[in-house]
Amino acid sequence: MIQSQSGGWRRVCATVLMTLLICTLGAPLFSLRAEAAWNFPSTELTAGAGIVMDADTSGILFQKNMHEKLPPASITKVLTALVVLENCDLDEKVTFSHDDVYNVDSGSSNAQIEEGDVLTVRDCLYALLLKSANECANALACHVAGSREGFADLMNAEAARLGCQDSHFSNPSGLYAEDHYTSAYDMALIGAAAMENPDFLEIESHSSYKLPATTRNPGGKTVYMEHKMLRSDTAYYDARVVAGKTGYTKLAGNTLITMAEQDGRKLVAVVLQDKNPAHYIDTKALLDLGFNQTENQPVSDALFNQEELRNRFVADTIVDDKCRTSDIHVEGDVLLSLPKGASQDGITYKLNYNLPSGVSAQTIAQIEYLADGMPVGRYFIQKEPTIEVILHETPTSTKVAVATSVSVLTIVAVMAFFILGSGTAVGLKNVHDDRKLSRRMHEKRAKRLEEMEMSEEEFLALVERRRARKEQRGADGQNIRGSEAAQVDRTRSSHGSATAQGELLAARTEATHLRTKQLNRIHEEDAALRSELHTAQQDRQTDAVPHRAQRGRSRGRNTSADTRRRHL
Repeated sequence: MIQSQSGGWRRVCATVLMTLLICTLGAPLFSLRAEAAWNFPSTELTAGAGIVMDADTSGILFQKNMHEKLPPASITKVLTALVVLENCDLDEKVTFSHDDVYNVDSGSSNAQIEEGDVLTVRDCLYALLLKSANECANALACHVAGSREGFADLMNAEAARLGCQDSHFSNPSGLYAEDHYTSAYDMALIGAAAMENPDFLEIESHSSYKLPATTRNPGGKTVYMEHKMLRSDTAYYDARVVAGKTGYTKLAGNTLITMAEQDGRKLVAVVLQDKNPAHYIDTKALLDLGFNQTENQPVSDALFNQEELRNRFVADTIVDDKCRTSDIHVEGDVLLSLPKGASQDGITYKLNYNLPSGVSAQTIAQIEYLADGMPVGRYFIQKEPTIEVILHETPTSTKVAVATSVSVLTIVAVMAFFILGSGTAVGLKNVHDDRKLSRRMHEKRAKRLEEMEMSEEEFLALVERRRARKEQRGADGQNIRGSEAAQVDRTRSSHGSATAQGELLAARTEATHLRTKQLNRIHEEDAALRSELHTAQQDRQTDAVPHRAQRGRSRGRNTSADTRRRHL
């Protein structure tokens, strides 16, 4: 009993000592986790949703409800401009239809362009981005895609290519529609793409632009930039801002997208569901936070370990085991957007193999770096073109290595075979159909001539005479027109005098008289032709009368003989 109690006390003491030892040794681990936490900066926003994103890394520096779906209003036009720039030349001509001009909300922003006006794509883009002209949005959409609906499809495809997941666009202007929405995060992605387009930045660098003459403005019209942070004559001017777009509808409130650059670093700020002028104040706060409290750091070797990534791709059946470490790379520098002085310890990454459309054929994955769940960097990982990619329809499919060159040659050969075979078959069928049609037409004409009791030679002779007369009428008509034109030229040389007017009237009278004579001659010729045809038919009928009479007398004699036989 005493021994049992003594053993129990020893176990209790051992447990206590072990606990103390674990706590002592574990202290550094807890300390490391505390040091790995990131103190991301914060700010207060009036906007219902907002974000500031690093345009180079796609890192999120601050966000508020960044994935909430909200109406964007006219900041939609940034995406509209991108789609137009990707599909048009700036000097192409755009003709404004009635629907382009008047299918907009009453009182909405416009550039006073009227139906029938013709502007270049460049003119329309300046009016679109500076003045937010809705008729220009409609006209550009129809010019590119034939309709606003078709253009909306292009907008959604481009948004998907950029990685947007919270958006659906139904029109090019941003005027309210139930199925037209976006998020602060998606608009930041669109803004980052716009910063990579030199034509977009060139247009946005102007505070004003003079449109050419239009129906309402024969002397032209000057449109002005509405984003006040881009205008040095306003209290909200910010020298860091290089581009942006305003938006407003009653339901969307004030919306604003702003692109800024400082010391080689590019940021995009977006606010949705805001008020005026709070949308400018909120935007400045976001830019100050991004530029002053965060930085871009080169990624550590531990976070971008090519050997580790290569092994992951092989294990995930993305490439085969022939792939070398040096074959895996990222274009440009890999940077992480973090609070100034923050450690990269504890940052994680994930690989995404569901790539958006439009990426290069060498792209095999997207790597996204996360700090406390916040994206701080996102890049496309590429392979060398010589590396074979393992194709699989599902993650559990059997691995099949396919050589690209062989696949291409096989596809080309099969396509050529089918195209050649299809072309030959179509050609043979066309020849057969042509012959069948010709034979049918010949039989139909022969039957018609038989009913008319006219030979093929007579018919062709009539056709030839008709053709000759038609050619003669054409020549006479040219002579008439030539005579009239000469008379008109002589008249124009003395235009303005009473004599010239008299000569012009005489020329017109003479031309009318000649046309009347020509028309009468045509009628006479047609009557003569019909008479010839009627005479030919009568001649055949006359020739056929004796034969019919002879046949009638023969039938009469036969009838009489039959009657006599019956009487006998």
